[in-house]
Amino acid sequence: MAKTLGDITRELNEKVLAPAKAEAEELIRRAREDAAAIVAEAEAAAGKIKKTADDDADNTRRQLQVDMDTAARNFIVMVQEKLESAVVVPVVEDRIREALKDNDFLKKIIEILLAGFVKAGSKEHRLEILLPQKNQKELDAWFKGRFSDKLAEPLTVQFTDKISFGFLMGEQGKGAHFNFSNGLVEAFSIFCSPRFRKHFFAREEN
Repeated sequence: MAKTLGDITRELNEKVLAPAKAEAEELIRRAREDAAAIVAEAEAAAGKIKKTADDDADNTRRQLQVDMDTAARNFIVMVQEKLESAVVVPVVEDRIREALKDNDFLKKIIEILLAGFVKAGSKEHRLEILLPQKNQKELDAWFKGRFSDKLAEPLTVQFTDKISFGFLMGEQGKGAHFNFSNGLVEAFSIFCSPRFRKHFFAREEN
């Protein structure tokens, strides 16, 4: 029996087009499901990345704030130290230099120290006093007249251009002296520094 055009069309629909359509619909359905899964996974990953980025940003901001606070404190401390050094030390040195320019005051200090030296029973050790070269004219004769009988041999007085003010005192040959020159400046600067900080860098009370 010969097939008609209608028969051929029906067979194509039933055996080819209908299965192809069903397969296409299944592929589309799966593709949509896969796409939805991919989108959901991408959204979840994006959410995790965003959260991680937000956490990193927060951590970075916090660390940056800590670093800025530390840098600010260090800067303030540096400014305070420089200001303290620029004010305290020069003022202390100026006052000590001024005081030790007074030969009568200088003589009084030396007499007190020598008296203590003698009282301590240290005559067996030769005492050495180093003074500024510029003071030799005023003090050389005074030393000879004032201490020639009392200390005689145990005392050596030297004038040197290595000292600009004050004096050094110690046992001769030991290489160490009590520094009543720059040593006084250092000692008084250390003493005055806390008071300077207290009055100039005091924090306001809330």
